Amino acid sequence: MLDGMRKPFLIVSLIAIFLAVLVELGSIAVLGLPPSSTATALGVSATGKAIPAMAFLDGLIFYATLIISIALLIPERVQSKIQGIVTLVFSLLLVLGCIVVIFADLALLILMVSLLLSVPFGTIAYFAVWASFDTGGARLALSLLMTLKIIFAACLVLAHQRFLQNKGLVLIIITSLVSNLIIAFLHGFVPGFLVSITDDIAAIIICILAIIWAVVYLIGGIVSVIKAII
Repeated sequence: MLDGMRKPFLIVSLIAIFLAVLVELGSIAVLGLPPSSTATALGVSATGKAIPAMAFLDGLIFYATLIISIALLIPERVQSKIQGIVTLVFSLLLVLGCIVVIFADLALLILMVSLLLSVPFGTIAYFAVWASFDTGGARLALSLLMTLKIIFAACLVLAHQRFLQNKGLVLIIITSLVSNLIIAFLHGFVPGFLVSITDDIAAIIICILAIIWAVVYLIGGIVSVIKAII
């Protein structure tokens, strides 16, 4: 497969998915609201949760693409010995990271809903911190991410059509694209003052999807390590 690889397209696809991860991580600062006295008192920050959560999922895609790219430079016998260990460590750390984020987002979700329903003072506190979610900025970020992911997928196919035979890679790319749509749907499904809640729900869903895929990678890493030892 590597002999027929169109390397420029592979490099472009790698850059595109890397930029997508950077945009997702950067959205933590871009989509955040200035800290208020109420947020400080509650010990929370009014930042978007769902878009940064996609960095877990797209980080896996970037890793898979990077491994393929490295295979162009490193002999297969050398790569096979270290790939399993790196995959094992990377996926394990990602699972742990997702679990931490899920628990934090669940706690935040419970807090937001509790405050919203605690009329009048809790509701006032909720509106003071979370009612002004930056839906316009989130929409722009999601559009940019969808564009980068489409470029990534297209260039990957142009690099070599046999990538389409890699069912795992195809399915995780589809999962990432669907995650974009889930966030956009949940942002537009409710009135503006409730978007912070649905955004947090979307983040939890995406982290669960990322855990599922990370476990798949983790199992693959364990199998590779066992084969290398044997």
